[in-house]
Amino acid sequence: MIAQFIKQDFYKIRHITDKCDNIEVRAVVSGINPGQVYVDHPTMPTAALIWIQGQAGFQVVGDPHSKSFLNDLEPYMRTYIEPNLIEQNISCVEIGADETWTETLQVTFKNRNLSNDIQHVFKLNEDMETNEIHTDGVIIRKLDEDVLKSRRFENQSYLEGKISRFWDSIDDFLQHGFGYIAEQNNTVVSSCFSAFVADHTHAIDIETIEGYRKRNLGALVARAFVEECKREGIHPYWDCTPENTGSIRLAKSVGMSLDFNYRIFWYNMN
Repeated sequence: MIAQFIKQDFYKIRHITDKCDNIEVRAVVSGINPGQVYVDHPTMPTAALIWIQGQAGFQVVGDPHSKSFLNDLEPYMRTYIEPNLIEQNISCVEIGADETWTETLQVTFKNRNLSNDIQHVFKLNEDMETNEIHTDGVIIRKLDEDVLKSRRFENQSYLEGKISRFWDSIDDFLQHGFGYIAEQNNTVVSSCFSAFVADHTHAIDIETIEGYRKRNLGALVARAFVEECKREGIHPYWDCTPENTGSIRLAKSVGMSLDFNYRIFWYNMN
């Protein structure tokens, strides 16, 4: 019997998620980042499906042989979860998992034209050398309360939208996360900040806006972020697809190296 937990009950799957390499799972279950939890049993869960709001996707963890998930997950999602996704203009269901879940998910969603691919996770390699980066006319600012609440930028709503995708509020972000922006002509042109936080690990969200790419701006904010991680004993976590060669190159340029892979499964709801 599949059940949805309220936030106060998320702790009941800590024995499952504490073993998970994916920081996004632990960030949601700890209550720091927004999301939802669905379990295979309301009182003795052995497997969980976790909605990660910031990624607009799911992660599945725990026992891949859970009979409840094998038999009931697909109809439960079709009846209770997918209508809510469609209301949010989400047309594709994405589920992250380790390799042990491959067979279960393929059987569970055998009628949904399921596709899959791998996802890379990079972590900081202290021994890697990095090069200096210089770009004229750009100011690098830390994302503190003054920057986030001053409304000084032409595209302030863009910056606030980036933060609110991953966090319930600006105050939550300021309490648990940090980040840097590149500013040019009163415009936020690049950002790198904590998207998910679990213990001393911070997952990175990084983006440079259209019209300013291929100018090393992403490298500037990523370098500032990683340097603060080093100073504060924080472990940066960089998640990207194998096809995103630009992101991989950028991660390596600031001292990150491949740590592990996991698998993403997806299907279209239409």
